[in-house]
Amino acid sequence: MTARLKLNQRNIIIRDVRDRTGIRLTTITARHDGTAAGIVGAARCLTDRMYTDFPEASNIESRILATDDAGKPKWIISPNFNHLAELGTDDAAYIWGDLTARTI
Repeated sequence: MTARLKLNQRNIIIRDVRDRTGIRLTTITARHDGTAAGIVGAARCLTDRMYTDFPEASNIESRILATDDAGKPKWIISPNFNHLAELGTDDAAYIWGDLTARTI
């Protein structure tokens, strides 16, 4: 069960669902309202869905991305939902595992 993403989907959360060894299981999506709180809230709900549908999923290995109102990848959400960083920044790189990037 793999979702096929269309390019330029506006205001969505994308979760790249992977198991603990990093093997990709699927991709799931959900809408958000464009606000920081809405992005984090939608990411939390999507994570609940991830665990319901894929109990073997890893929260750390399953990256979370949000698009903006133009449909472009814009935000990275940390697995604990405490940090929202703009794609391309050191903070976003750190969230996605680049430990040499600036810490948040």
